[in-house]
Amino acid sequence: MGFFDRLLADVHVPGADGVRILDVPSAMNLRELGGYETPDGPTQAHRFLRCGSTRSMTRKDRAFLRDYGLTHVLDLRGQGESPQLTCVYAHEPGITWTNVTLHGQNLSDPALMKAQQSLDYLSRGYLSMLGNHEAVCKIMRFCAEVPLDSCVLFHCAAGMDRTGMVSMLLLGTAGVSRDDIIRDYLYSFASVGEVERFMTSGETSQTFGGSRLAGRMTTVSSVYDALVAAHDSVGAYLLSCGLEPTELERLRTRLLG
Repeated sequence: MGFFDRLLADVHVPGADGVRILDVPSAMNLRELGGYETPDGPTQAHRFLRCGSTRSMTRKDRAFLRDYGLTHVLDLRGQGESPQLTCVYAHEPGITWTNVTLHGQNLSDPALMKAQQSLDYLSRGYLSMLGNHEAVCKIMRFCAEVPLDSCVLFHCAAGMDRTGMVSMLLLGTAGVSRDDIIRDYLYSFASVGEVERFMTSGETSQTFGGSRLAGRMTTVSSVYDALVAAHDSVGAYLLSCGLEPTELERLRTRLLG
């Protein structure tokens, strides 16, 4: 069994559950960013999709996504992961494929996770991603500049960490609540129903082995809170990264308009 096969075996990939997790069997951790409530109305469907590796996606599922509206793919992986060779969309006619490295490592690589038995390992990795202002600006500018009727799929290796941070920034830009941003992140590790039960249970355990969701919730909430504490809002953070106010407004229009 190769590394990629071991990764697939170790990653929890929920099935279709609710309207956000799409029933695309060969896609890894694929779901919508549409349907989240904000003060300005819900985020729009068919604008942004997030997932893990596309390497094993079948022609049937790729056809489904094209019918769904997919036009652009944004690959967040580093060159050491051979994105041009391992993303099925890198050379697919009719799809605009772009690679912007947010972080050079797959933090959910089982070997790395086993060697780093601490929540701080993920938090440090996520803060490192957010500190990569040049890459963050390129990613958000790409998302802002695609045509309004386009659908962007952004992905990394497992669809959890690098993809999770980009999703957090997009949802935060739209004005999605902190709790729903956490929910979106946690859907990578359990079904919608399991996440909802966890979010309403009041469970506080932070032990990684004892509660996978509690540990991940602690990580993403601490990173989100640190960003907001430093910049007041996700939008202000993106402006500090170099995004122009007009670009930020176009990004909000793509998410909400």
